[in-house]
Amino acid sequence: MKIDPARDFGDRECPSCCTEVASNQNNCQICGYLFPEPNSRQRAMRLWGAIIMLALILFLTVALCFR
Repeated sequence: MKIDPARDFGDRECPSCCTEVASNQNNCQICGYLFPEPNSRQRAMRLWGAIIMLALILFLTVALCFR
């Protein structure tokens, strides 16, 4: 996965050594822990979640407009 190195995504904690690691880095600079990339099932679940949320927002918007 390509991540824009110039964008600030905040930090995350390395589960191996508890060091703060920039979210746009795929491995810990201290212990070398390699953060796992999301698999296809996780990406699909994230996509379906976004689709369901958009459908819910659209439904509520239409329901409020025709009230």
